Amino acid sequence: MTARDKPLLLSIIVPAYNEEARITTTLKAINAFFARKDFGFEIIVVDDGSRDQTEIVVNDLHLNSVRLVSYGQNRGKGYAVNYGVKQAKGQWILFTDADSSTPIGEFDRLWAEIDSDRVIIGSRYLKASHITVKQGVPRIVISRLGNLLVQTLILPGIKDSQCGFKLFSAPAAKTIFSRQTIWRWGFDMEILRIAKEHGLKIKEVPITWRNDDQSKIQSSRVFTNTLGELFRITWNSLLGRYQPNRH
Repeated sequence: MTARDKPLLLSIIVPAYNEEARITTTLKAINAFFARKDFGFEIIVVDDGSRDQTEIVVNDLHLNSVRLVSYGQNRGKGYAVNYGVKQAKGQWILFTDADSSTPIGEFDRLWAEIDSDRVIIGSRYLKASHITVKQGVPRIVISRLGNLLVQTLILPGIKDSQCGFKLFSAPAAKTIFSRQTIWRWGFDMEILRIAKEHGLKIKEVPITWRNDDQSKIQSSRVFTNTLGELFRITWNSLLGRYQPNRH
């Protein structure tokens, strides 16, 4: 029985921006992992306005489980994930980064915690988490300072809001992402804040994670931009813009 013959249970969203060098390995690993499962799945690659050959590389794979969608211009990772959620047909929706910093096998840890009204997120900062390749000291310092601010202002008790490995029930995802307003790096914080304001349980799960040395992120610039987004989320929350009766 192929993935297409099984009931579609899971949609995997992979946001991609200029990922021609890494996307093949990532998609083959995801496809091989879920092909062994007893449920149907789809992989939605969202091309976030790539300027390289990402789209061609994905199409050349000819994987039946993969669906490529795009919108022609770079809008940000948060926009890409949101766009993918709107396309998803599964009962559960996972998003994962194109660099495979979190190995796809870690999905089983999240899946073990599923609940009809639960958001399950991978975390690098729990005692049982395992980081195989660490970030450089400057990025670690920036990351931890940012995390402290996030916990203080909008997400008390959440140790790692930024890990790009999150699982949602489809109803929870539709509720959360329909209220999203942050489209770049701060979107993780916002969707978790929205989940909290809608009374959705958030379960943090330890994972294995490795830093990708090929990352194109400039830490200082991202930190500054994300800090501004954090204050926007805080303000939106204070104004009640994420509440169930507000849009």
